[in-house]
Amino acid sequence: MLNLKKHKVFNFLIKKELYPNSFDWGILMLRVIPSFYMFYYHGMRKISSTGSWEWLGEAAMSLVGINFGFTFFGFLAAFSEGILTWFVMLGFFTRLSSIFLMITMFFASIHHLVEGETAELALIYFTIYIVLFIFGPGKYSLDKKILNKESNS
Repeated sequence: MLNLKKHKVFNFLIKKELYPNSFDWGILMLRVIPSFYMFYYHGMRKISSTGSWEWLGEAAMSLVGINFGFTFFGFLAAFSEGILTWFVMLGFFTRLSSIFLMITMFFASIHHLVEGETAELALIYFTIYIVLFIFGPGKYSLDKKILNKESNS
């Protein structure tokens, strides 16, 4: 009988880590690449255009029966996509920032679905930020550096 665990190719495919710290490098890429794209294609425009905050807030909040504070809620969405994406890229307050981004992507997906559009991109981002919330920022992050300094004191 063929023992697949002894074959190098199969062992390569089932190893927990491909090489030392590959998990942390993977988390780093998962933090940086999607967050950069979200900032560049969505957040930069929203955070710099204060006039769109009311529309942005109304588009999402009215779907769940909230009919006040549209500018504030629009600002939160713009802040999430325009500022907190940088926090995630740097690994700074990663889990907290991911919560805000998950909420923003949840409302974005509802908005797109109600409008008869695809919510695929918002749901992909939602999934990425759930994973980052669960796994944390990884070794290569400001969160890790800050926590290590605090624990060494």
